[in-house]
Amino acid sequence: MKRSILPTFILGLFLIQGFSAKAQPKKPQDEGLIQFTGLVLSADSLLPLSYTVITIPGTRRGTVTDFNGYFTLVAKKGEKLVFELLGYKSSTFQLPDTFSGYKYSIIKLLASDTMYLDEVIISALPDRQLFDQYFVKTHIPDSDLERARNNLERQALRDEMLSMDGRENQNYYMQKQVQKFYYAGQMQPMNILSPIAWSEFVKAWKRGDFKRKK
Repeated sequence: MKRSILPTFILGLFLIQGFSAKAQPKKPQDEGLIQFTGLVLSADSLLPLSYTVITIPGTRRGTVTDFNGYFTLVAKKGEKLVFELLGYKSSTFQLPDTFSGYKYSIIKLLASDTMYLDEVIISALPDRQLFDQYFVKTHIPDSDLERARNNLERQALRDEMLSMDGRENQNYYMQKQVQKFYYAGQMQPMNILSPIAWSEFVKAWKRGDFKRKK
């Protein structure tokens, strides 16, 4: 009886060890994953570059730097990353494929991109009367004029864009881009239960923004 139980017990031990070995989760370094972090700075002033777009070509993965130029994302060993920001030259970085750890940090410097425009010569007309004649005879297509009127009638353009200067407009645009990348691949939160959204809706209703224009 003892002889028949001993082989069964040994076989059970081997099966338990096999199942436990399969159940152990893989470490990030075993799958070639790296927690990639760093700072993006300007090459001439060493100031942080906010809202720099970082993408991995051929994939849908990427991120955007925060206000302090800091970024973090999960990448694979050997992947190439592209750093892009308006006004600066695009730059790439190749992650080492022989790296043994699972954390990697860098300080990325971006050089300013100087754009040279063609020369434009502006000359004045001889007198005001000639200017008035040219101005009156200038033909504006109806389609372009109608498009301009529609754009100028937008409430968002009047409330948000016309009340801001160039720097504020750029910050507003970059914030919208950051929000777009932040919710990439997932559903954005709904504002139907937001008290701030309801407050703005009530204010717009009182102003008469929803009335039909005659």
